[in-house]
Amino acid sequence: MTSQPSTLSAEPPEAEASPVAPVAPRWVPPRGYFPPPRELRGNLNGWTYPAVFLVAIVATFLAAQAALSLDSGAPLLTALHVAATIWIASFLPMISATSRGRSRIRIDGARFAGDRGALVVRRSLGYEIALVVCFLSAAALCAIYGIGTWTGTLTLETPVPAWPAIAVAVLLLGYLAVYARRPEIRRLVLTPMHIVVPTKTSIGNRVSWTAVERVAVESRNNAKGTIRIEYRGRRRGRHSTKRIHAEKLSIGSAGTYWLIRFYHENPDARAELSDERAVERLREYEVVDPFSG
Repeated sequence: MTSQPSTLSAEPPEAEASPVAPVAPRWVPPRGYFPPPRELRGNLNGWTYPAVFLVAIVATFLAAQAALSLDSGAPLLTALHVAATIWIASFLPMISATSRGRSRIRIDGARFAGDRGALVVRRSLGYEIALVVCFLSAAALCAIYGIGTWTGTLTLETPVPAWPAIAVAVLLLGYLAVYARRPEIRRLVLTPMHIVVPTKTSIGNRVSWTAVERVAVESRNNAKGTIRIEYRGRRRGRHSTKRIHAEKLSIGSAGTYWLIRFYHENPDARAELSDERAVERLREYEVVDPFSG
């Protein structure tokens, strides 16, 4: 019995099933708030409640003094206590806004927009209103004291003469006028070329993107929530620092940190700061590092 020769099959052998490469999960930006960097995690507002309690007690005491002075026949004394009450009470919304700026900020209530080829981030509305009221009431307090002491219609056992109080009132009103006329003092401006940092004055508050070397968060107890920008100075080998009190801005400290850091580390994206793309990126939390943890 002869054996038949074996024939090779024309069909190709079945390929072994290769394991499917794992697909990295798509990063979904956080919703509702900016994730705080490591320096802003934990309780940063431990002093808030004692400060609010102290301010409330002082404001209540001054309000009671104003009510008691209504029957004294000295209208300037009543006006002095009312101005002092408003001045002290104006610190309450400022403390609240600063505390909120160190916490998780909802982007829906933030004040930012594209304006004249730049991304503009404004301060919290509550903080701005309270700051103006604080300046006006302090100026009124000094003016009432100075005028009353100078004319003799207000008698208080204080060693402060009239003219320094009047001078302080004029200075406060002058600074308030400058504050109103120069919006760069109270807002953060990002352009494709530079950063305009909010400062007490409008002098020397511009930093070029190309000079920025590091963006960090202050972790000292008296500066929690402050963003630090380290950059090269004009002289060779010299380094300078700009600080942003970002807890007063409407996007808070965390939002400010991620915003500046993103455009510092992605120079190719800075062109979008001149149009609405930067606004949309900020609104969608796309400036946040996906590996921030």
